[in-house]
Amino acid sequence: MFHCERCGIRFSAGALSGRMDCPRCKSRDGVTVLLAWEPMLAARAEAARAQARTETSRGRERVPVGPAP
Repeated sequence: MFHCERCGIRFSAGALSGRMDCPRCKSRDGVTVLLAWEPMLAARAEAARAQARTETSRGRERVPVGPAP
C-alpha cells in the first residue's frame, strides 16, 4: 500500500498504474506529492487475503459484518 502524507489517502499498487504522486492532491490542489510505501500495511492486507482464501477453501462461509440493529 502507498499513502499520501499530505491528504492521508491510501492506494494499492494496482490502483496507481505506475504513478508515484498523489492523484487527489494533484487534481484538487495542483501540487505534486510523492506517495510513501507502507510495507507493514501491505503485509497485513496480504495476510488477511490469505486467511480469507484458506477459510473459503475449507468450506467456511464468510459472513458480512455490519452495524448492530
